Amino acid sequence: MKPLASALALTLVLGCQKSLPTAPAELATGITVYEHADFLGESAHITNDTADLDDFKGPCRHESSDGKGGGTISYDWDDCISSVRVAPGWRATLYRGAGYRDDSLEITADEPNLQLVAHDCEHDGLNDCVSSIRVSRR
Repeated sequence: MKPLASALALTLVLGCQKSLPTAPAELATGITVYEHADFLGESAHITNDTADLDDFKGPCRHESSDGKGGGTISYDWDDCISSVRVAPGWRATLYRGAGYRDDSLEITADEPNLQLVAHDCEHDGLNDCVSSIRVSRR
């Protein structure tokens, strides 16, 4: 019974999340975030501020417990970004916390490996530590 309930909960969670569009062939607006360094893995195109990357379906698995032996599994973009492409004339501010809180990093050019960005995240640099993003034209 538990596997069926877990599968049903996963289906419900995944069905409720919004999706970000995938990376365009040519980046003319906004930014593209990537699951892995060097612009590899799954990608998403972002043109508007995103207060909580947990709200968008993505490649990273997150589990939460209800404290009673159950919980949910979700796949989203929260703490899942390892590289970023920035369209010409655009900028992005990457935040560790949801709601544009905690430490931030402003970028105006491609960042191929967030592990190499000086930061105190436990995943090295700012790798897999981004939870919200502001995007705008320069």
